[in-house]
Amino acid sequence: MSISRDREVDFGIILKLGGVARRYAAGETIMREGEPRSHMFYLHKGKAAVLAKGHEVEQVGEGGIFGEMAMIDYGPRSASVVAVTDCEAVSIDEKLFLLLVRQTPFFAIDVMRTLVRRLRAMNELLAR
Repeated sequence: MSISRDREVDFGIILKLGGVARRYAAGETIMREGEPRSHMFYLHKGKAAVLAKGHEVEQVGEGGIFGEMAMIDYGPRSASVVAVTDCEAVSIDEKLFLLLVRQTPFFAIDVMRTLVRRLRAMNELLAR
């Protein structure tokens, strides 16, 4: 299983615009499948596993994002994310997301590329 890493987002800008980093111990659940959406995450340090229906579908490494569907629609979480190693992640709510898009337009492109990459991977998996 490969570890996804999206283009490096400037961690300093996220903090400057109001993001708050939180630490998660290895094994701790960062977000749970089925929960209402409220924010996405930027993984500053560590490695996390994305689990759909209890199966690991991806690992996210430093500089990666997850929970990005929360910024696009209002559906419940489609996957859980569990810290594989000790992690530091910043939750990005809709207000911060919009600020990041305005201040760093490539952030929106990075989110879209992540969504497309994950959709293509799911299509490949379903085609097997």
